[in-house]
Parts: sequence; structure tokens; C-alpha cells
Amino acid sequence: MRATVVRTTHTRLFVLAAILLGSVAATVVTVQAQGQRVEYLVRLLRTSDTFRVRAQAAISLGRVESSSEVVRALSQALGDDHPAVRTAAASSLERLADPSALGALRNRARDRDAGVRRAVAGAIRALERVARTQPTNGNDNDTTTTQSNANAEFYVGVGMPGTKQARLDREALQRARQFVERQVREMDGVELAPDRESNSAAQRVIQQRRLTGYYIDSSIVSVDESGGGTRAVVSVILNTYPGRDMRAILQGAATVPGASGNSAREQAIEGALRGALRRLPQAMAASRR
Repeated sequence: MRATVVRTTHTRLFVLAAILLGSVAATVVTVQAQGQRVEYLVRLLRTSDTFRVRAQAAISLGRVESSSEVVRALSQALGDDHPAVRTAAASSLERLADPSALGALRNRARDRDAGVRRAVAGAIRALERVARTQPTNGNDNDTTTTQSNANAEFYVGVGMPGTKQARLDREALQRARQFVERQVREMDGVELAPDRESNSAAQRVIQQRRLTGYYIDSSIVSVDESGGGTRAVVSVILNTYPGRDMRAILQGAATVPGASGNSAREQAIEGALRGALRRLPQAMAASRR
């Protein structure tokens, strides 16, 4: 197929990429561990000399669980030399539904390619809808405003995870916190409290709307890497809010088989947190009685 045909429209670029990249997709799905798969796809997206391979990698990254590494790689791909890759990156960012990508998308709103502009515009609209459902950050001056959930029963704050694992830096802990926030936000009947909200502001919201307040602390107990993979163990502590009296401790563990490194550690931690948080709705309901 001549290059002049390939460049006709972004739709044909996607069709071409889907047809010609069957072998690449087949290779990708053979990677067993999620952490290894993400690392592999990110490497393809950043280093491949073939735009078709980069485009397929961007499409595949839109089908994995969102993480800061994935969002960062796709945001960078919005500046790729080829419009097929930029279009794929925008579409995948829309699929991942992480509003942290809005800045990168807005920077590409005037892309020189019409197909890319359409994909970027669609992603921006979708992520802005997601962002409107999330509370804004507050401060200690009681000037906090939130996007209220009319059906909320629980008002939940989330703290920064703690750990004694030297290999986990503050950025890793922040990613874990963001993961907890996403999981909690998706629970029925929950409204997420703003970060750094003062006790008086929290108490006012809880009393005015007759909600039950909880605060979630978490601890990454251990992260062990061995020949069999990476295993993480976590504890999630349910406290009252704003009083911070402990009500329940939930534990979780997860293993990423056959993988190690930063991505595997993040996947294991998120899997362990997901397992612990699965029991959180029952714990909140039981503690309220």
C-alpha cells in the first residue's frame, strides 16, 4: 500500500494498524505477568522505529489497568511523529478515564492532523465529565468545595499509605493512595472527602447532610521479590472521620507471577489493596450499626 493511501484519514490509519499488527498483538498477549506486559508495551511505544508497532502498543495500553506509568507513556505519545500513534494514544487515554491526562490532551487540542484533533477533543470531553464527579482539593482554611453525591451515605477520607519498605519512595506511595481513592470513589453510596480537609469542614458536611464519616489509612506491610514473582501484603484500616477512632482492619495480598521491578511492585500492591478494599463496604455498614 502506498504511503499516500495510508495518510488519507485517521480511520484508515487505524484499520491499517489493526490489520498489519496482528503479529505484534499476538506477541503482546503472550506476556503472562501484568507488570511485564505493561513494561513491554511501554517500551514498544517509546522505542519502536515502526509507527504501526507504536500505534498497536498505544491501543493495547488502553486495555490495561490505569496507572501513572501507563498514563505518562500515553501522554508522551501524544507528541509522536505519526498521527496514527497520536490518535491511538488519545483514544486510550479516554478509555482509561484518568483526568490527570487532561493537561497533556489540552496541549494537543490544535494538532495539525484533523483525525488527531477529533480524538483529542473526544478524550477531553470524556475526562472532563470524570473530573466533574471528583472532589476538589481543600485546605485548612475551611474553603473546601466538593462535587456532592446526592445518594451518598458515607463521607470517606483517604490518607497517604505508610510503609517500612525502603524501596518504596513517596511517589510509589502517592500512586497507591490514588489507587485507593479510585477504588473508594467507585463504591455505591460513597462521597470522597477532599485531600487535606480540616476537621471542622468535615464535621460540617457530615452533620448538614447526615452522612457517616470514615477515614481510610493503609500500610504496605511487605513487598517481596523472588524467582516466583513479586508478592505484596497490605493492611487497610477503617477509622471514624473526623475522630479517627479505629473500627476495622482489612488485609489483602497479591502476587504478580514471574515478574519483578517497579511495575511488578506497583501491580502487586494494587492487587493487594483491591483485595482488602473489596470488604470495605461491608465493614462500613457494620461499623455504622
